[in-house]
Amino acid sequence: MTYSHLHSNRRIIGKEFREYVEELFGDVLANKYFEKISTPMEEYTLHVFQKYDMIERIVDSFEQIGYETKIHSKFPNVIVTKPKGPFPLEFEENTKEMVVDNRAAEMVYQGSDIFIPGVKRANKVRVDDIVQVLNQVKIPVAKAKALLNHHDMLAKGKGVAARNLISPFKVPNLQQVGLDDFPAYFQSLPAYLASMNLEPKPNEKILDCCAAPGNKTIHLNELSKSEAVIVAIDRSKNRIQKLNKKIEKYKLKNIQTKVGDIISFSRSWSMKFDKILVDPPCTSLGLRPRLLLETDRKTIKATAMYQKAILHSCNDLLKPGGTLVYSTCTITKEENEEVIDYASEELRLRIVEQQYTLPNSGSVVANTTYPVQRFIPGEQTTLGYFIAKANKPER
Repeated sequence: MTYSHLHSNRRIIGKEFREYVEELFGDVLANKYFEKISTPMEEYTLHVFQKYDMIERIVDSFEQIGYETKIHSKFPNVIVTKPKGPFPLEFEENTKEMVVDNRAAEMVYQGSDIFIPGVKRANKVRVDDIVQVLNQVKIPVAKAKALLNHHDMLAKGKGVAARNLISPFKVPNLQQVGLDDFPAYFQSLPAYLASMNLEPKPNEKILDCCAAPGNKTIHLNELSKSEAVIVAIDRSKNRIQKLNKKIEKYKLKNIQTKVGDIISFSRSWSMKFDKILVDPPCTSLGLRPRLLLETDRKTIKATAMYQKAILHSCNDLLKPGGTLVYSTCTITKEENEEVIDYASEELRLRIVEQQYTLPNSGSVVANTTYPVQRFIPGEQTTLGYFIAKANKPER
């Protein structure tokens, strides 16, 4: 006997968070958001930052393995490709279970193999068993074939635990077309626009204050023709080490990296920057897919307070006449519009128009008059995102 699962049922939304989104967006837009947040983005964008003559060949490579792919109509170094799916999951009765942590499950749901660090439980699983992969709240995310037995997974601690056979969606990646080392990376279009709107120029001093994983840092270097001084900071030593490997691998110039907190650095630094990109830690409620959403108002408010502190520190480091871009991958008004209220009213920054925009991406929050960009799953084909641009007045 077999039984199947449909992807549309694979999400759990906490009561408090559901009420928050309905209050923020209204019922119609909230329902669109809830429907789409549990699926991958409708379009994935691949940013090519070197070897531009290879772009058409890359498009052909993805098309050959079944992905609908094209060059972006506005940005010629961006390739747009669509995921495959949804596919139903079918299991035999009494199929063994492998439980993975919730974040790992969201990757498996999109076609990733199952890696040992993400495995929470795989009782009685043996090599070659066909297993049902579940997240920690029992949502099925894939059918997979075990490559190790349970005891060996525990002993090894790293590597691939099981090969993904079928998942509800399959998203494109560079490995699928044999381009692991090619100078390109998948980056959401709103994140691409955030760097574009900072408009970095040669010979400027530029700060990327919450830099990891470094895609926007690399983009800033590209836009400034490797002739700006770029300082990239992140609290995570491991993530900065990964960025350093990218910098070395692609022989990028003029990028300095530092491990630490921008609030602490701002108290001791005497240097000032022409431009600053602020993409602070956030509640990540725009990332897709999200199969479990249980954030509460207390967490949202605490995160927004930290973001305001980061923005205050960055304002101290910004030259008079300088430019700052603020972005997040979340949907809350506290972390977006209300932070920009703080920037305008308390820090006296001037919120200005952005040169690079997409249609229908203005704020949906009542009484917001600032020229910001807001991307909402269900309204756009991207992740949830927010971008604002500000200038610091001359003294």
